[in-house]
Amino acid sequence: MTNRSFSQRTDRRSRLIGLLQSEEYWQTSQLREHLGISQRTLMRELAGLREAGYPIESDRGRGGGVRLSGRWGIERLNLSHREVVELILSLAIMENLQSPLLTVNLKHIKQKLFQAFPQKQRNAVSDIRKRIMVGNNAAANIATHYHSPCQTISEQIAEAFLARHYLEIAYQAENADMTRRVIEVHFILLNWPIWYIIAWDHLRDSTRVFRIDRVKQATIAEGHFRPRPKETFSTIYAPFFKTI
Repeated sequence: MTNRSFSQRTDRRSRLIGLLQSEEYWQTSQLREHLGISQRTLMRELAGLREAGYPIESDRGRGGGVRLSGRWGIERLNLSHREVVELILSLAIMENLQSPLLTVNLKHIKQKLFQAFPQKQRNAVSDIRKRIMVGNNAAANIATHYHSPCQTISEQIAEAFLARHYLEIAYQAENADMTRRVIEVHFILLNWPIWYIIAWDHLRDSTRVFRIDRVKQATIAEGHFRPRPKETFSTIYAPFFKTI
């Protein structure tokens, strides 16, 4: 009975939070009707949410209104590694544009996003952030010849990057020569709109930069690689590239 009662209270509070987030303003009578509870129970639930840190404002009186004030929250947001990477990339790209409009708080947003992850996941998220690079825009004559890689190839590269799998690729050089290589995807780099892989190349036994649109095939290979020091790659990417 106790467990059922607790479950009912938890469900009721979740529904109340959802209602408050769905509309700018609620009459308490409307909330009572939606939740099927008394005014006393509603007031107790609202007080509990305030104690938990929710910025709830209410008007006095039995028929008063209730609202969530100026700050928004994200409840039960569960992201995969790929979704984390895409979100970090989106913020980094916007920050790199240095637009004066709607970008002044990006640094604080990234910090709050990082703090929102459980402690045990922060190291993994921090590692991903450090392995993503965003540089200046590509020169016009280079960008005009760029085309987006197919989704299957992009997914294989992303998987190898995130899990540190070896990646076997068929790579077409600028002169159209094709080679097959096994690489370690240590960093990914955006020189808008062109994506690059900063890698250790087992064919050449050295560091290499690969344009993602020139990767014609990509397959996850058996085994995982260990991180190499970032200094190992410092001579192969331009000094104006900056990490997130």
